[in-house]
Amino acid sequence: MGKKIANKLVIVILISITILSGCGLTIRQQPVRSRAWDRDYRIEYNQRLSHNERRINDLKSSNQRDRVYVIEVRNNNMKRRLDSFKGNSRNEWDSFKHEFDRDMRSVEKSIKDFNKGKKDKKNNNNRNRRRR
Repeated sequence: MGKKIANKLVIVILISITILSGCGLTIRQQPVRSRAWDRDYRIEYNQRLSHNERRINDLKSSNQRDRVYVIEVRNNNMKRRLDSFKGNSRNEWDSFKHEFDRDMRSVEKSIKDFNKGKKDKKNNNNRNRRRR
């Protein structure tokens, strides 16, 4: 009778281990949960890139089309980088985000400086007109 109990106990243990181990799935095979930290930043960056794109389109009517084109290419390259990045860990994403944020601020500053230059020119033209 002792063998029967031992056999039943072994069977129960094996079934329990199988159930608790995920039915044979390894960690890599389990579905990837939505990474909120990744998704939230992607949404924010896409909004900023779209805003930059609208501002760049407003600048295209200027006489300095070459400068506008350079800013536009940089913004488009950043879109591509964001879309193609497939970080597998939080550390990879943090590293990418740090570099990407720096580049994003640089593009935004270029747009702002371009607009500032246009305003300075307008102010100088208005001052010259007043003096006449």
